[in-house]
Amino acid sequence: MRSWARNGDLSRRATMAAGVILVLLALVGCGGGKETPAGGASPAGGASPPASMAAPPKVVVAPARREPLNVSWEWPAQTQFGDSIDVRARVQGTLENFDFQEGYGVRAGQVLFTLDDAPYQADLQAALAKTSQARADLTYALAQVNVRKARADLTSAKADLVSAQAKLRLAQQDVDRYKPLAANGVIPTQTLDDAVAQRDVAAAQVKVALAQVEVREANLRNTELSDAANIEVARANLQAAESQVTQARLNVGYCTIASPIDGVIGKLNVDPGNLVGQMGNTTPLVTISRIDPIYVNFSISEAEYLWMIQQPGSGPRVEFELVLVDGTKYAHKGRFGMVDRALDAKTGTMGLRAIFPNPRAILREGQFGRIRLTNLKPQEVVLIPQKAVVTVQSMQMVYLVGEGNKVLSRNIETAGEQGNDFIVKSGLEGGERVIVEGTQKVKPGAVCAPEEETQATTTGR
Repeated sequence: MRSWARNGDLSRRATMAAGVILVLLALVGCGGGKETPAGGASPAGGASPPASMAAPPKVVVAPARREPLNVSWEWPAQTQFGDSIDVRARVQGTLENFDFQEGYGVRAGQVLFTLDDAPYQADLQAALAKTSQARADLTYALAQVNVRKARADLTSAKADLVSAQAKLRLAQQDVDRYKPLAANGVIPTQTLDDAVAQRDVAAAQVKVALAQVEVREANLRNTELSDAANIEVARANLQAAESQVTQARLNVGYCTIASPIDGVIGKLNVDPGNLVGQMGNTTPLVTISRIDPIYVNFSISEAEYLWMIQQPGSGPRVEFELVLVDGTKYAHKGRFGMVDRALDAKTGTMGLRAIFPNPRAILREGQFGRIRLTNLKPQEVVLIPQKAVVTVQSMQMVYLVGEGNKVLSRNIETAGEQGNDFIVKSGLEGGERVIVEGTQKVKPGAVCAPEEETQATTTGR
C-alpha cells in the first residue's frame, strides 16, 4: 500500500508539472517578444527579491537598567565548631571513673575523669619532707657564728696593734731622752743601751701585731664568703624542694581532669580501668567542641569579593542570615568572622567565615545551608538579563542596538547575580538597549529589527 501511494503521488506531480510548462510556453508565445516594463513585476509575478534586499533579522531587546539595589546574595555554606579540644591525661595513671553523658553539653571546670592518684600523693609527701629539711638547713646556715668570731678576732688583733704602737712610741721617747744624758755622762751608757733594746722589741711587736691584723682580715673575708655560700646553697636547696612540692601537687591535681571550655562532649574513647597518659599514646580520652558561637564557612567568587569590599557598610558590621536545608531561616543573625589570606587558585574563590550564636545547640558541625548577605546599603547598579550575556573564551560580552538599529558588541564585567539578572561592574552605563533574544542571528555592524521585550517574554525571570 505504501509503495502504491508513493507511485501514484509521483504520477500526479509529473502531470501537474507538464501542465504548468505548457501554460508558460503559451504565455511566452502570446507575448510577441515584448520586453518587461522597467520596474514592473516579473512575468511569473512571484519571484523572490535579490539577497541584498532581505529583511533585517528580528531581535528582542531590553534596557540596561540603572536602579538602586539592596543586595541580597546567597552562597552554599557549612557549619564548623568554634574550637575542638582533645582531652588527654597529663600524667600516667589508671583511669578510675568518668562523670559526663556522651553527646551532651559540659561546662568549663566540670570534672570529667579521675585517675588513681596514690603514687602522686606519696611523691607529694616525700617532697614536703625534703622541704622541711631544706628549711632547717637554711635556718642553721643563717645562725652560724663564724663571721662574728672572725670579726671579734680582727677587733682583738687591731687592739693589740694599737697597744704595740703605743709601747713603741714610749720606747722611742726614752731613747731620745737618754741619748744626750749618756753623751754628757749624766747617766750610764748601759741605761741608753737598755732603752734602745726595749725600743727595738716594741718595733718588732708592732710588726707582729700588724701581721696579725692582716691575717684576721683575710680570715674574716673568707669566713664571710663561706657563710654566704652556705646560706645560698641552703636557700637553693629549699627552692628546689619547694619546686618538687609544687610539681607533686600539680601531678595530684592532674589526676582530676576537668573540661577546659563550655561545649558539647563526644564519645568516650578509653574505658575505666585502662592505663592512660603513656608516652606515645595519641588517643584522646574524649573530644569537646565549643558550640556557642559556631562558625559558618562559605566561598564567594573573586568578582563578588572585589565588589563587596568596596561597598559602604561592608566589613565587620555586615550581618548574615542562615537558611537551613529544610528551608527555614535560622533564628539568629551572624556577624563577619574572617576572610582567607589568599584566593584559592584552583577554584577562583575566596573563603569567608561568619559567626552565629548557637545558644540552644541547634547547629552542629558539618550541617549544610545557604548563607545570605542582608544589610548592605542600597547601591545604584546596572542590571541586565543574564540571557543577554554571551561568554567567549571566559570573556563576557553583550550585543547592543545602536543608532539606525545597527548592532554593536560590548565587552562587560559582571559582579555577581541578582535573581535572573547580572550586576554589571563595567562596560555599561545604563540605558543601552541590550539584545536578549536573537543574538545568534546578528553580527556587529549589521542592521536588525529590534522589538522591545514584553511582559510575556520576561515571565519567569
